[in-house]
Amino acid sequence: MHGWGPAGDRSEGGLSRRTFLSSVVVVGAAVGLGADVADGVIRSAPAQAGTPPSGPPTTTLPLPTTTAPEQLLLTWGSDPATQVTVSWSAPGTVPQPAPTLTYSSAPITALNRGRIVSLPTPQPLDVTDRYPSAASVSFSDGLNSQTTYFYHVQLRDLEPGTRYYYQVSDGASTSSTAGSSFETAPRGRASFRFSSFGDLATPSWDLNASGNIWHESCDNSYYAVSAIENPGDGQGPPLFHLLNGDLCYANLDYFNAPGVWRDFGINISRSAANRPWMPALGNHECEFGIDNESGRPGTAHGGIAAQGAAGNYFNGPYGFGHYLSRFLLPDNKVINHDGNRLRGNFYSFQVGTVMFISLDADDVIYQDGAANYVIDTASQPPEVTSSGASIPNGTTTYIHGYTGDLKIVTENNSAVPDFSDGKPNLQTLWLERTLAEARRDPSVDMIVVFMHQVPLSTSSTGNGSDLGIRRAWLPLFDQYEVDLVLHGHEHDYERSYPVRGYDAGDFGTVVAPNPDQTAGTKVDTRRPTVVTTTPTEVNGVPAWDTQQGTVFLVLGGGGTNGPTNVYGTDASDGLPQAKVITERNAIVGSEATGFVKNGADSIEDAPWSAKTNAGDAYGYAIFDVDPGHGPGETTITFQYFAIPAVTDEATPQHDGTTTLPTTPYEKFVFGRGLGAKKHGKSAFATATA
Repeated sequence: MHGWGPAGDRSEGGLSRRTFLSSVVVVGAAVGLGADVADGVIRSAPAQAGTPPSGPPTTTLPLPTTTAPEQLLLTWGSDPATQVTVSWSAPGTVPQPAPTLTYSSAPITALNRGRIVSLPTPQPLDVTDRYPSAASVSFSDGLNSQTTYFYHVQLRDLEPGTRYYYQVSDGASTSSTAGSSFETAPRGRASFRFSSFGDLATPSWDLNASGNIWHESCDNSYYAVSAIENPGDGQGPPLFHLLNGDLCYANLDYFNAPGVWRDFGINISRSAANRPWMPALGNHECEFGIDNESGRPGTAHGGIAAQGAAGNYFNGPYGFGHYLSRFLLPDNKVINHDGNRLRGNFYSFQVGTVMFISLDADDVIYQDGAANYVIDTASQPPEVTSSGASIPNGTTTYIHGYTGDLKIVTENNSAVPDFSDGKPNLQTLWLERTLAEARRDPSVDMIVVFMHQVPLSTSSTGNGSDLGIRRAWLPLFDQYEVDLVLHGHEHDYERSYPVRGYDAGDFGTVVAPNPDQTAGTKVDTRRPTVVTTTPTEVNGVPAWDTQQGTVFLVLGGGGTNGPTNVYGTDASDGLPQAKVITERNAIVGSEATGFVKNGADSIEDAPWSAKTNAGDAYGYAIFDVDPGHGPGETTITFQYFAIPAVTDEATPQHDGTTTLPTTPYEKFVFGRGLGAKKHGKSAFATATA
């Protein structure tokens, strides 16, 4: 970013090295989990001293003033075989004096000092310019004025399939360091494992570093991270993890978002220090603040207190300030209409024969589920925070279309980028370009998309299916034969049958009308068409041919304290039924009467729903990629492991222990051309050759 200055590798070209730092704290599976994982049993760490808090704090709590590095986090660069970004944070409101990263392909010792990268002085988050190879970022939270610090080093020119060791230091006079190791992705046709879940939240007070309980805190959040380091099948941890949005729910704790993010970062670093964690944006990453939607400081007369009423209630760009400060993700090279670079909002990367695409569905959804202050109490005063910000009742951060406009095509009930005013939806344009390039690339066999919100969900206590995603992106998934789509958002598990195209017609019914709707009216929900309900078989394991249709997986059981694994059924026949959001959730009322936000407005029968888990809301997915022997032969073996809820889940103690199952709840093989028992070029490749 502009003004951050070059801060390169000091070990080459005759430049000096810093003195090797010997006081090393190692994090990760080898050290940090040894006492917690044994024979599949997760045991709680000792509880914090004193009695548990009664609930989330209602005032802003101070953050630490120490500088010892923590919250180690790895992410892939654009080429995971040669690029890994190492990130870490200072504990609180004091920047590190002279932060450095040391790395080597051999363990770092006094005799092997490795390569050393020095980082520059922190500069405020600025997404209008490029990141240098080493960057220090500060971000000031608009609701409490706490400034926190984040450090990123983009390592390039690494060797594929190679283990690297690293240490980070604060550079203080009595220095503190932390470190671990990681493995770069293999090059070419290679086997690998990845994992996925969404909606992680934070542990409760007894397993949080802070000793606090936050909104959505639950100790299952701790166990879910442990499970990634020690999956139930005993075959070892994944190469990397996909985190499908709603990372920690910090936007629910107005007074203490930085503290929530810190507890989240410490919890995941038990895994994220050892392997890349690749996130997707969710609605709870969108936070209240005092900026306009683009992230520029609000300028309404009246200072900080007046910004909320003027619409300047975003915490950094689009409300994503904390997320964009903490995660440095592959660059999509898209510049938004407002001049912001959209690096990290959505991105792609390829490992082996699989292309992975992370999307921000906040851009196309109709539901209004980000930062909300909507209270149905008459004459409810504004929410006033410790920074002096004042958020009026009825305020929400609805960012549909923040990368540009979409228009409805009535012929097929789709939504496409609208060029009429010169601001088409840039994410959707990027998505189509990325999918087309992937399907033309002979090295790509399968495409996996991950995002937060859900186009196919039968949860009756959750959010429901969103027509916005069905209109904007499902036509592209059909056209380019996306194989798997992974989600969070619903705090449960659900798998669809392979679907392709949609059932044209009014298959939905309005049951909870917005003000412009009438109950009982039929509505076209663009219900996906089921291709088959009968799997084939590969090596004795049931298998689905994703060349015929895309399979959607809801994997939102990371660890929140609000499970939604109650599923809808049609009372007349007992078959699956889904709620569908067909337009923006209306917010109605006034300050005098209070405000109410509408939920999903319609329902549809859901023949696309193949499997749910009413018994356990929590769990994680493991995917094993087998590249086969030639183009088109890649298969992905999927296992979903349910995690039982901790006992006393609804209480602040969350004092249960969890035994991780060794038998998956479901196991399937996904691959292209399996139904026809053929390999080689896909039907798509043949048709477009």
